[in-house]
Amino acid sequence: PGMAALAILAFVDNWNMVEQPLIFLQDAIKQPLSVYLSVIGAEERGIAFAASTIYMLPMLLLALYAEKELVEGIQLSGIKG
Repeated sequence: PGMAALAILAFVDNWNMVEQPLIFLQDAIKQPLSVYLSVIGAEERGIAFAASTIYMLPMLLLALYAEKELVEGIQLSGIKG
């Protein structure tokens, strides 16, 4: 469970990257959705809501699917003895 929790948290961390793609990817087509969400203007609310839903859906499904492993891994990491 500890390795599963580590893998899940590492994947979530990489999924939410904003600074690294801005630095390393110059072509706007290759940039991830996390970068696009930061540049959407207030006049494009519909696009912002749709992009946010698409961006959030994989992480929500991962959290629901691997909730048991994630909770066990975090609980076992705090046990001393």
